[in-house]
Amino acid sequence: MMVIAADLISAEMSSGTIKFLLTRPVSRARILTSKYISLLLSISAIIVLSGLTAYLISGPVFGYGGWGAPVLTGFQVSGDTIDTSNVYQLPIYQLLIMEFGLAWFVSIIVGILTIFVSVIVRQTAAVMGIMLAALITGTILTNLVNAWPSAKYLFMVNLQLTNYLNGTAPPVSGMTLEFSMLVLFIWGLTSCVLSYFIFTKQDISS
Repeated sequence: MMVIAADLISAEMSSGTIKFLLTRPVSRARILTSKYISLLLSISAIIVLSGLTAYLISGPVFGYGGWGAPVLTGFQVSGDTIDTSNVYQLPIYQLLIMEFGLAWFVSIIVGILTIFVSVIVRQTAAVMGIMLAALITGTILTNLVNAWPSAKYLFMVNLQLTNYLNGTAPPVSGMTLEFSMLVLFIWGLTSCVLSYFIFTKQDISS
């Protein structure tokens, strides 16, 4: 998904095809909007196809039934204890919808951030390198941020949303699913606004 997002803008800038788009009687804002729509459709298709592929592959082993089987979720880890006061039961298909929905949300945010970087950096390889470095840093920080509470406001520390469903301890004590989604939303919205501002103002003739 990150590769697709990185290629939407930077590839056209590096190859020069963006200049042909700008010769059309269409505003730059509409051009960028079309890129975001393409990103949204691509990520949605990938998520759906991933789910269908997992279903088809696992079916012969585990069977294609059991969608209504009960699953317990809502566990919360507080220090060394597990809080079960918010545990509730739901069918497994609802849990899967929640997990794929959270994965879709995270993918959209990462895609928006990648487009923002590609608006600034015109080389696809450089965009991918920057985003990969950020994601790898996030993986490392997730295991170390207990000593740096302010890191909970970094987008890469909040990407593991599905962990909240199975009771995995958050990277920083006190973090919740709602908090992480809000942080990611703010990062995505800010990146989107800056992308429009920069893309409509920058010189692409060179």
